[in-house]
Amino acid sequence: MEKYAKLLRNVEHFRKLSVADLRFVINAGQLKRFRSGSVIFHETEPSAGMFVLFSGKVHLCKLSPSGQVQIISIIEPVIMFNELTAIDGGSNPFTALAEQACLTWNIGHDAFHSLVMRYPDPAIGLAMMQVLARRTRHLIDRCEDLSFRSVLARTAKILLEISDNGTNAIDRAEHPIKDVAASIATVPETLSRSFSVLTERGLINCTRKSISILQPIELSVAAQLEPYPFENCAPPVEP
Repeated sequence: MEKYAKLLRNVEHFRKLSVADLRFVINAGQLKRFRSGSVIFHETEPSAGMFVLFSGKVHLCKLSPSGQVQIISIIEPVIMFNELTAIDGGSNPFTALAEQACLTWNIGHDAFHSLVMRYPDPAIGLAMMQVLARRTRHLIDRCEDLSFRSVLARTAKILLEISDNGTNAIDRAEHPIKDVAASIATVPETLSRSFSVLTERGLINCTRKSISILQPIELSVAAQLEPYPFENCAPPVEP
């Protein structure tokens, strides 16, 4: 358990606790393994509690009535998720899918509140508020994208995010088209058309194996992150 206690220290909530205290925290929850492709928990079901991902990859998703998947966030070690249900005991706000085989630590609502009472250090509460604030800002950003950006603009924006503003080539095996499409609330066919438009405009180079950003500033304009730079010209037209 000691190695998991040390891993838990990477989570902001528990960074100031001693190894002995971290062992106690680990024992208050459960280690759980999930196979690749399995569901960790479903949205709207009763609280599954807070998870910390020690290994693997998790997709946090919303599912439409028609079955379309939107990826809200991609979780990689070491980080917590579904902390909201550990705080309020409410239903799960999304579905968690194990994209790769995962090892997690999980603690339920009641056990988590007992821990908070045992370790009333305000730093733990402040760390949780900071994490929740970041998640809230992320969701607000997603709402803005869906409300005000076209699919082409959302495509340009996520390509900039994945490529670290164009500095790194995007490995398409690591970022399959179905996952990228789900991250911007569209379908792979529409995303492919956006790739074609951006390629025709000379903004990206798209092959079966990778995507390279050729014109990051112009791609930022297409993503509506920068004002259109050319006088007396209209912005690019949606395909």
